[in-house]
Amino acid sequence: MIRKTVVAIAVSALASVAFVSGASAKHHAKHAAPATAPQAETIPGANPMTNSPPTPAVAHPQGYAPAPGVNPM
Repeated sequence: MIRKTVVAIAVSALASVAFVSGASAKHHAKHAAPATAPQAETIPGANPMTNSPPTPAVAHPQGYAPAPGVNPM
């Protein structure tokens, strides 16, 4: 008797899960695809890269001064 009850509860639980997942699948909203980012000009070749505009030079460049214990590589 208990075995039949447990089986009946399990079957009804599986049926309700299947019904709920099927019913909720019908109501998913259709989301619009996000807009793509604007693309920069590309340089053709095996490794295409973007061609960025030149930047102005630094006003006061700092020279290289070696420090003890520092590996510049």
